[in-house]
Amino acid sequence: MNTKAPSRHCEVELSGTWRRALTFTGAMALAACGGANQPAASSGSDSSSLVGQVVPDAEFTALQGKENIKLSSLQGKVVLLDFWASWCAPCQEELPMLDEMSARLKSKGVEIVGVSIDENKADAEHFLKRKSSWSLTLGHDPDQKVAEQFKPPKMPTSYVIDRNGVVRQMNAGFERADAKKIEAQLVDLASGS
Repeated sequence: MNTKAPSRHCEVELSGTWRRALTFTGAMALAACGGANQPAASSGSDSSSLVGQVVPDAEFTALQGKENIKLSSLQGKVVLLDFWASWCAPCQEELPMLDEMSARLKSKGVEIVGVSIDENKADAEHFLKRKSSWSLTLGHDPDQKVAEQFKPPKMPTSYVIDRNGVVRQMNAGFERADAKKIEAQLVDLASGS
């Protein structure tokens, strides 16, 4: 195994067998964040093929509260659907930034939804204790059923969805500079540009 110094922007790239690989999230996180070279994502059904398509009507468990969250209930809003995990270093940096963005953009008709793919709900909840409250909507997909519909190539991956439920952009991975780009995409859609 080739190794190199750990990167603060390590991203876990998911292959065509991503679901099986997600079962071993701890090992993947250690390998990715420990500097092991990861293969490029290669899947016959590329998640970027969702761009221009109506979003699947996915349903997942709320991390806060007891009701399930259904994507179709958000139609009429601009939505950022973000897949994250507590063990993913870029996700740990991204989620608080998305939360700040959510507070700024909610009044413009933008809903930011962060869906944890952690198998263990306690891991996601432990991460969320870093802040006393969150303004974004938080969901949990422990069996990766929703993630299977979207097939994110990396952790984190977010999908920008317009008011009609059409996926307009996909953002795979995350670096601090991506926050401005994502916010601009959301504001453009919300303002009708």
